Amino acid sequence: MSEVLRRIAGTAVLCGGLGLLLYLALVTAADEPITAPALGFVGAGVVAAQVFHLLRDAWHSGIMPERPGAGTSRDANPVWYWVSMLWYGACLIGVVALGLVCLLRIVGL
Repeated sequence: MSEVLRRIAGTAVLCGGLGLLLYLALVTAADEPITAPALGFVGAGVVAAQVFHLLRDAWHSGIMPERPGAGTSRDANPVWYWVSMLWYGACLIGVVALGLVCLLRIVGL
């Protein structure tokens, strides 16, 4: 039992220290006016890349993944497949638009 408590305490110290460093970094960065749009741009870019790859893979394979191990086939259920493609496409457009708005705020337009 003592070993388990030591490991929990070590993990708590590690997580607490890293959390404090992250907090201090964000507090320092929050003083800059470009921080919020830059974080929005980076976040939108990451999400857009993930959604784009999902759509590209679904287009090439003909299977839209729903959950691990399951998916909707273009041949077996075409309506649900295309509705999913349209939904994720609309989400991709929205995320790209959000990224462009953040980029315009960064450059000052």
